[in-house]
Amino acid sequence: MTAPSTQLPLGLKMGHGLGSVAMGVKESGLTTFFMLYYNQVLGYDPRVISLVLIVAMLVDALIDPLIGRLSDRTRSRWGRRLPWLYAAALPMALSWIFLWTNHDSGGHSTLLLLINVIAVRIFVSACEIPSASLVAELTQDYDERTGLTRFRFLFGWGGGLVTTALAYGYFLVSDTPGTNGLLNASGYQSFGIFGAGLILVSTLASALAQHRRVVALPPRPIPAGGHAMLRDVYRAFANPSFRALACGGLFIVSSYATTIAAINYMMLYVWRLTDQQIALYPFGLGFAVIGAFILVSPCHRRFGKRASAIAGALLSAIIVLLTYGARNFGFWPELGTNGAAVLLLVFFASSLLFQIITTISTSSMIAEIVEDHELRHGERCEGIFFASYFMVQKFGSALGIFIVGQLIAVAGLDGRIAPADLAPHLATNMGWIFAILTMAMAIGVALSLRYYTIDRASHEARLAIISTRAREKDGVSHPIEPSGSSDEPHSVSS
Repeated sequence: MTAPSTQLPLGLKMGHGLGSVAMGVKESGLTTFFMLYYNQVLGYDPRVISLVLIVAMLVDALIDPLIGRLSDRTRSRWGRRLPWLYAAALPMALSWIFLWTNHDSGGHSTLLLLINVIAVRIFVSACEIPSASLVAELTQDYDERTGLTRFRFLFGWGGGLVTTALAYGYFLVSDTPGTNGLLNASGYQSFGIFGAGLILVSTLASALAQHRRVVALPPRPIPAGGHAMLRDVYRAFANPSFRALACGGLFIVSSYATTIAAINYMMLYVWRLTDQQIALYPFGLGFAVIGAFILVSPCHRRFGKRASAIAGALLSAIIVLLTYGARNFGFWPELGTNGAAVLLLVFFASSLLFQIITTISTSSMIAEIVEDHELRHGERCEGIFFASYFMVQKFGSALGIFIVGQLIAVAGLDGRIAPADLAPHLATNMGWIFAILTMAMAIGVALSLRYYTIDRASHEARLAIISTRAREKDGVSHPIEPSGSSDEPHSVSS
């Protein structure tokens, strides 16, 4: 049996979306503030910090398929996914608090820091992978999956946005005139405690909000226990549409990680914004998140998920290129003025809006691959597909962090430097490198996603075949191979 394709209650969608708040808080802290905190505040070498982040991401990425496989095979009276959410909530919160405890570079072990970051990432993955896998279990409807995914991103970005706004507007505000609060150590511990509380409450609330519905879901085809984990991952990547999506996702996340990890450096050293001007940045984020939330469903209905993702990536990169081109060619208002700050906020928000549409679109596209795999192999592996995609995303994040670490070092920011002391030509070079890399990664997204072949019509045809098989009297699942080339979006046979 498969879940009915009926419209899901709004409360369920919101409850499901709450499960991504932990991911949003984690991304906000590790990508936006972590490197600046440990580099410019605590004095760590930026290459050491970027290496810590990269190694932690790679370890986490390699563990993701194991988490996905175990959640696929979890059997309990609460289903396959909910036990993971309940178990991960408290360890996530505690490891997050310790990460923002005030350490100095001379007295704190880099190895312990690495272990702490790995722990944070693994506990978040132990929540995020089972939670995201529920998208494919709660509904098979093409548009309802978009609905679930956009709520995940609304709450995920919302969690990151709340912590970011409070960081800029409250936790990291300087009491001393003429100094920047982002470079003061005192507020980071409170920032960590607040984030931990948000992680704990939102994760448990999400599990409880979905509990009754998930427990009542009909039985799913459980993958055979004899498969090795590497074979499961191989079979995921053997799907041509998943390969295309994974490759596109690598570029998408690399671009996103580069953008978010570099944003504070760009605002301080390239755009010369003040504390008060930087505090406006979360409002731009909020505009982008809400705008993408509103626009993504109409875009999917009108253009489809793949076309929406490609267009969003290219438009986002074009806006970035225009922004830094205008600055570096002298068409931008005087740096540091309020007019320049507001204009920058509009450009940043517009670019991010299209980037979020791309991210929501590609994340929603994973769920349709689940039925493609079920049709081919007679089993459902939601956890493996979502975990494999997250694994690729983390490789992309590692690449983005590496790029930013090198960018900071090339700009001469490997020590503690005030924004006014950075040579103007170095700030200009930072802008050009960032903009050109963003454009190159967007082109990579477009070229990769051209080979994703699942659309609304082919997905609904697969559902009809699976439903017919489910009604067969013998009750035996038969692996079915689609006829024709796997690269043809409508080639589905019974």
